[in-house]
Amino acid sequence: MVPAEQRSLYAAASAGAIAQNVYLFAASAGLAAVIRAWIDRAAIADALGLDPDQQVLLSQTVGWPKR
Repeated sequence: MVPAEQRSLYAAASAGAIAQNVYLFAASAGLAAVIRAWIDRAAIADALGLDPDQQVLLSQTVGWPKR
């Protein structure tokens, strides 16, 4: 029901909220996280089996912090 010209804006806002939740969980679990935008979107989409109308906006790495 979202107009086509506004869909990318809503998708970006949703991705930001999801990423923030991952950051909060990682911090609470003693993990580190980082958002990555310079990624091979086609390879990720293929690995995840995404449909042609789905796209990868960001990738977020989560792991143990450097000690």
